[in-house]
Amino acid sequence: MAERDRSDGFADGFQRGFALDDAVAFRRLMLDIYGNRCAVTGKVFAQDEADTDLEVFLFQPLVHGGNMSPSNAIVVDTVVAGLLGKGHILVSDAYKAYTLHPEIVGMPVEAGDEHGRNMALPENVSLWPAPTMVSYHRSLFRAQ
Repeated sequence: MAERDRSDGFADGFQRGFALDDAVAFRRLMLDIYGNRCAVTGKVFAQDEADTDLEVFLFQPLVHGGNMSPSNAIVVDTVVAGLLGKGHILVSDAYKAYTLHPEIVGMPVEAGDEHGRNMALPENVSLWPAPTMVSYHRSLFRAQ
């Protein structure tokens, strides 16, 4: 049987210092880390709502060589996930969510919001997305 490369990606559950059995376990881990809270809106979801209304968004998609780890992911509601996926919402190096087109997201932009909205991230800074992953996501939409 051929040896599998376990250095990157999901592989057989090996992920940079912690083992996961499958994508469902990773999702559960992320929901726990974020306390069922959308990182962009800050809204906290009840457990039954979280199961259907929250998604784990990967800044560097798996098809681009990204991996399933907290350094490459945030938890957001499904609408925000769609906007992130299309580049309508981006994240700055200061971990502020912003849009270049506020009319698309249907939210008024206040004068003090020109630099974005502070994100609701875990208390443990080591569980925040890596700046390189956030930057990679912006690069997909040429928004440095």
